[in-house]
Amino acid sequence: MPMLFCNISWMKNYAGRDPKDPPKGGGGFPRAQGYCGEELNFVGCEDGYVYGHFETIKGDIDRQVNIQRLGADRSADFVDGVDVVWTAPVEGNDPRCVIGWYRNARLYRYRQQFQDLYPSDRHRKDEIDSFRVRAKIEDAFLIDIGQRNSKLALGRGPGWSGQASWWYAEDTKNPEARRFVRSIRNLVNGKELVLGTKPKDGRRKGRAGEAAESEYCRYVREYEAIVSPRHSKLQKRFIDYLKQAVPGVSFPPSFRDDLRYVDGMGRATMAEIKPTDPSTVRFAIRAAIGQLLDYRQHQLWSEPQLIVVETEVVSADDKALALDNGFGLAWPTGEAGFTIIWPR
Repeated sequence: MPMLFCNISWMKNYAGRDPKDPPKGGGGFPRAQGYCGEELNFVGCEDGYVYGHFETIKGDIDRQVNIQRLGADRSADFVDGVDVVWTAPVEGNDPRCVIGWYRNARLYRYRQQFQDLYPSDRHRKDEIDSFRVRAKIEDAFLIDIGQRNSKLALGRGPGWSGQASWWYAEDTKNPEARRFVRSIRNLVNGKELVLGTKPKDGRRKGRAGEAAESEYCRYVREYEAIVSPRHSKLQKRFIDYLKQAVPGVSFPPSFRDDLRYVDGMGRATMAEIKPTDPSTVRFAIRAAIGQLLDYRQHQLWSEPQLIVVETEVVSADDKALALDNGFGLAWPTGEAGFTIIWPR
C-alpha cells in the first residue's frame, strides 16, 4: 500500500477539546485558538469510521494533495488503500514523532465538508466541520503517549519531511529516511509491537459491571468498546426492514441511543442495536437494558424501547430478562426479515 505521513499537533488522546489535553505545536492557529482540526482524529463515529484532518491551508490557498503520487488517476477526487501515518512534534517541539496511523484509508484530493451532517455528537459539539482522510475504526491505531519514543522520531534535513504538513515518504532518496519508513511500515503491518489504543468511541456509553465474569468482559471489549462494523451492518439491515414493513416509517434524530423510528400513526420506538454471538446474547441484553434505562430517565422517554440483537434469542430466561422488564426484543430472520416480540 502507498504511505503518506501527515503532521499534526501533539495531543495525548485526540478525543476532543479538553483543557487537560490541549494541542501543542502544529502552527500558529492551535497556539492562538487553543484547539485544532485534528483534535478528533481518533474519535470513532456513528458510521463506523474515523475522520482525520491535517492542515493544507497556506495563506489564502487551501492546497490539494497530489494523490496521483499515491496511485490515483488525474481526474480522481480520492484514492483508496493508503496507509496514513500521523506524526506530531513531541510536546509541541521538534523532533516530530509518529503518534499513530490509519490503515487502508481513503485520502481526498481536496478538503471535504460535513455540511452540518456531523458524524458524531463530539464533532458537532467541537464544530469540526471538515476532514481530509477517513478510515474504518478498526484500521485506526493511536500510540500510547508513554510509547512515543526516540525510535519513532523523524530526522530533519534533505529527504525528510519538510515544511508542508504531508510527506510522500516512500519517494525519499535519503538512505536513513528510507530505513525509518521501512521500520514504520513494519509497525503498521503489525510486524513489530507498540502499545496503543483504539479510537475513542463518539457514542461511548457508561457500562456497569465491567469487573464481572471474564465472558462478560470479553463481550464488552469486543462489542461495546468501539462501534464494530457488525453493529453498523445490523442497524442498516433493521432500518431496511422497517422501511419495508412499517408504513410511513420515519427516523428522527437520536441522542446517544442508537436508533429511533416513528410509524405512520405517530408512535415512536427507541432501539438499541447489539451485535451478538449465541454465547453473548444475555450479556448484550443486560448491557442494552442498562443503557435504555439511562436514556429513559435522562430523556424522560415514555415510549416503547426495543433491543435488537444479531442472534436469535432461544433461551426462555434470556427472553424473560428483556420482556419482564418492559423491553421488546428483535433479531434477524430469513433473508431480510426480523422477529419482534413485545411484553404482554
